Amino acid sequence: MNKTAQKYFDMAFEYHVAALTLHVNIFDAPYLYNPTAFLLRHSIELLLKGLIIRETQKAGRIAANRITIGGRKLNQTHSVGLLWNHFKTLYHIPEGRVVSLNKAIEKLNKKDIGADRYRYPYKKQGQPIPIEPVVFDTSKKAPDLEDGIPYIIETPTDSKVITKGPVLLTEMKTLIEEMEILFSLSEEA
Repeated sequence: MNKTAQKYFDMAFEYHVAALTLHVNIFDAPYLYNPTAFLLRHSIELLLKGLIIRETQKAGRIAANRITIGGRKLNQTHSVGLLWNHFKTLYHIPEGRVVSLNKAIEKLNKKDIGADRYRYPYKKQGQPIPIEPVVFDTSKKAPDLEDGIPYIIETPTDSKVITKGPVLLTEMKTLIEEMEILFSLSEEA
């Protein structure tokens, strides 16, 4: 196994475990959404960089510190969309696995193209970055069905109505599931 790629895979795994640790606590602490999203996003970035290094060096093309994507060195490229598209030029992923992964990465990249959405409250140019909240109703009152079908989250001991951010939580769950494909690719020789 390529040692440089393995370091990226190992660190991606560490970020992934940290994200999952926070994710299981979102029910009690919804303010953990943005840090969890950042950890997941960074885990994907690290996995893709490791996969690119492995595949590039497997073909005997170039040293890891000389790999460029879109005119930038690999370690200066943070767009998961650019990394994903570059990886797909190096490695053929079976169609059944690539469709859902494509969709998840494209959605993440569109939301966080500058790789700063979950890290900072402002862009480099000074524009505010919308912080995406997740809010649960903890009043224990039945939701008003005139407002639409409520999103409910349950644990073995409690249930809450998601009043803000149900789509965000659904996208996060999908991202966690799709990352398993990337981790399985990182385990290939």
